Amino acid sequence: MSIARCLLPLLAVSLLVVGCRSHKEVSKPTKPNVTEAVNPATDTVAAPIYTPHYYTANFTVSADGYSASGQLRIQSDSIIWLSASKVIELARACFTPDSAIIYARVMGRAFQGSYIDLYKRFHYRTTFDELYRLIMSDNAETQLATIISTLGLEATVRLNPIKEVNHLSFPMSIPDKVNPL
Repeated sequence: MSIARCLLPLLAVSLLVVGCRSHKEVSKPTKPNVTEAVNPATDTVAAPIYTPHYYTANFTVSADGYSASGQLRIQSDSIIWLSASKVIELARACFTPDSAIIYARVMGRAFQGSYIDLYKRFHYRTTFDELYRLIMSDNAETQLATIISTLGLEATVRLNPIKEVNHLSFPMSIPDKVNPL
């Protein structure tokens, strides 16, 4: 079994967020929790304090007889992080409002650039807000399976319920010498 044949469905899952072509209107991202700090000594309002929300979920995907699992981590309005594995980590992706990083660890290849560069390389038009709305929507599994099917794969996606947590880390290291993806 060739690595490329085994990696195809798993890489599709890693890139499922990139493949977001859906322009359907789904639920808007939640607004950040901003509270005003009041100084009791002067009774004046200080600058707003931004409190980020962190979400996590595990997912599984099966396509063409292969299966993989992974983890999704989100910091509201800042970072979407995705990791896919099958025994070992195969690929990792990190999306911020202005850039995307995709690292196919098994292949030793990476992509790093803006969403315009992403479109030029993979021919998928998307934005951070669109990705965030897709993942946080109630029908994310169905939309993700549709996106994967546009890549020519029959896939089943299971996204465990997204839950809010207190804090998350977003590890994203890429070796200095990797080939472009």
